Amino acid sequence: MSGFETRFAAGDDAERIRTAFYGFLGAHGAEADGDACLRTEIDTAGQQLLVRLWSAEAMDAFLRGLPAAARPSRRRRHE
Repeated sequence: MSGFETRFAAGDDAERIRTAFYGFLGAHGAEADGDACLRTEIDTAGQQLLVRLWSAEAMDAFLRGLPAAARPSRRRRHE
């Protein structure tokens, strides 16, 4: 699955990020030309939420819908 992804520390905002993700898909799913994924990962850094969307434009739109303090500082392309 290719696309653009970012990670969030799960913490207290996990439910807000999940709600934003599914709301974004509900509003923009018809425009999707690829996959979308929300996944919880646990490693030595703790619990994180991975969000993967089909394009850089979709990721930008998703992140704009989050409060500025909740936005991660990095994104990467996933092949």
